[in-house]
Amino acid sequence: MIIRRYFSEDIFEYIKSDFGFLVNKIIQSGFEYDLQIRDNYFNLYYKGNSIGKISFNSRSKLYRIAIHNKFISKKIKDRFNPIEQSDYLIFYLKNNLLHPLFSSNNLLSIAQKVKDVKYKEETTFEQMLMTDNVNRRDLIIIDRQIADTVSRTKMDLLALSQIENRDNDYRFCVIEVKLGNNPELRGKVSIQLKEYVSRISNNFSDYKKCYEKNFKQKQELGLLSSNLKINIVPDVLGVVVVLGYSGIARKSIRELKEKDPEIKVLHLKNIIDLSKVI
Repeated sequence: MIIRRYFSEDIFEYIKSDFGFLVNKIIQSGFEYDLQIRDNYFNLYYKGNSIGKISFNSRSKLYRIAIHNKFISKKIKDRFNPIEQSDYLIFYLKNNLLHPLFSSNNLLSIAQKVKDVKYKEETTFEQMLMTDNVNRRDLIIIDRQIADTVSRTKMDLLALSQIENRDNDYRFCVIEVKLGNNPELRGKVSIQLKEYVSRISNNFSDYKKCYEKNFKQKQELGLLSSNLKINIVPDVLGVVVVLGYSGIARKSIRELKEKDPEIKVLHLKNIIDLSKVI
């Protein structure tokens, strides 16, 4: 398989058992925190920034947790004694120490440091799209920052888009996220999007198997509704979602459409409409 974003069954049993508390915190945050499954590990995000890579060793029964040193306070270091490895701090912990490490106070501390040192407008926009589109049936954002063995170039977001009048059939939808002032809107994004759509289309069976498994495990964790059923079918959609900077964006989108009339663009605008004040 060219892509694997799920746990082996034995590892998944430990993750389900040990991280229920963290899933609850993610849901309670309105998905400002986010958990994305990778190849037998998961990344924990805050506002679109990865704040932890968590894997489990079934032999030692220890969790390996890598967090960038910029995000960790001295208080956390002193309590858990991580190992320094390049720019990261590596924690080796038994399951009884997971809750203390990812306590509400520690998560708040890490979140504040993310705000202080790693703020990016486009990453924030990506996160807003994710949080504002949870609990939908017609469009399910299933992953972010997606790479595979064909290419390490990362797609921004991958969604499952429901086929009209076919309740359980979905197709992949690649979403490229751009601010209206991003110069890539004038043409480069078209090349990116076509490459991503082609990558999935040419390896459809691998992507289908990967994300149907990914979806099922997220349901079991409680991150997705248990009432949903999906069958991923061919025909991959690609969309550029643009936010703000309307004056600049309109010109860039017009130029983009002239170069590639078939490209699909959704331009979201921060227009204040006082008639909709509640």
